[in-house]
Amino acid sequence: MSVPPVLSLCGASAAEALVRPRLERFPELRLNSIVTDDVPVSETWEEGLDAAGVVVLLHPDAMPPQPSRQFWGGLIDYNGPKPIAYVHCGARAYPPVFERRSFFRWPADQRAFERWVVSLLPRTQLSTAAPAHAEVPEELWSVLVDGAGVYWITGQPATGKSRMAQAFAYSARGHFQSTIWIGCGRRSAESIQREIARRMPAGRSLLVLDDLRAPLELPGAPHSVLVTGPEPLGEGEWLDLEDAFRLPPVIDSPLLEAMSVCLAADFPLSLAREIAGEPQALPGDAAELLDTARDRYRLVRSVAVSPALPGRHFDAVLARFRHWRARPAACAEVDYELEAALDFGFASAWEEAVDLCRAAFDCYSEGNRVLDAVAVMQRLEAEAEGRGDQATLHLAKRQLAWVIDGEGELKPVVSEGEQLSLF
Repeated sequence: MSVPPVLSLCGASAAEALVRPRLERFPELRLNSIVTDDVPVSETWEEGLDAAGVVVLLHPDAMPPQPSRQFWGGLIDYNGPKPIAYVHCGARAYPPVFERRSFFRWPADQRAFERWVVSLLPRTQLSTAAPAHAEVPEELWSVLVDGAGVYWITGQPATGKSRMAQAFAYSARGHFQSTIWIGCGRRSAESIQREIARRMPAGRSLLVLDDLRAPLELPGAPHSVLVTGPEPLGEGEWLDLEDAFRLPPVIDSPLLEAMSVCLAADFPLSLAREIAGEPQALPGDAAELLDTARDRYRLVRSVAVSPALPGRHFDAVLARFRHWRARPAACAEVDYELEAALDFGFASAWEEAVDLCRAAFDCYSEGNRVLDAVAVMQRLEAEAEGRGDQATLHLAKRQLAWVIDGEGELKPVVSEGEQLSLF
């Protein structure tokens, strides 16, 4: 288990009272107070060097009488490994050299100071959101960065909801330990809820739910949540976008049809190329890059797809899940596409749909995603029962018996070296 980083706050109690609330929003940060109002901060700051970083609070209540080397020599000459930031809280004169270092004026530079603090913290699921050109209202910053709130961007299709959310996620990435983008669209609320529970880390995070169409239980503080969709589905601040973008003219192509059959909110370009049979095709203006690291896109506008496309989508998803052990990354790319593929398979390709459920169950089970594995197999169980397919129904019940008990609860996981008592 990693040890939480410690940040030392050195200086006057009045200055600490100003700065501390902004830092307490990070649960993985421990604050070490070296506060004194009767000894100058220039004489106490070294007590904080055992921490991961030191914040020198410049305030009249704990300042030496002059900004000379006689009083500030230790800090002026310090070039050690521990990062030091200076926060100006209405101080009297101080050495000008401090302003050439990590220097922040309170309260004007609160956000810049926060970015400096976040740089000292462990980062998980770093944002790889591509830049997006959109004006971001100040209200998003005050609700989601200065606070830990929920903000809804709503409107009709092609009004720029996702583009604004992406522009904010990219611009604000330095304020969060994690940035998690979840494409929703045609996915079930249960699937999205499981993904939130699985991916949300302990540190302060920005969660973006793009194209949400059903109410969900959203995480609270210290996290911030940004949602796009047709309408607000819960509490929080709300911005409705009314002006539609002028969309590019429709240029019908196999790739555009293939992108339209995928989950529009967040799809891998590699899958669309595979469905279209055009391995080098580019989306042009029809889709915008969402994730620079994973080559995922958002569809700007969709077109009607030919009757053969859902079947080709199903075949591509099935192929990746069948070979998930040999190509785990390729399988993970199509995780969002599973529900739509099963919809097609249960209606038109029953035997292959059974194979897809079995492969997905194994993939999720061995990947410690037991809730997702159970959901897939329970869906197969219900479909088999409706069809009267006793062999498949028995298979589904047998698979589920490994992971849930007679009450429908998950069985305890036995880790290596432990024994499971039968009594």
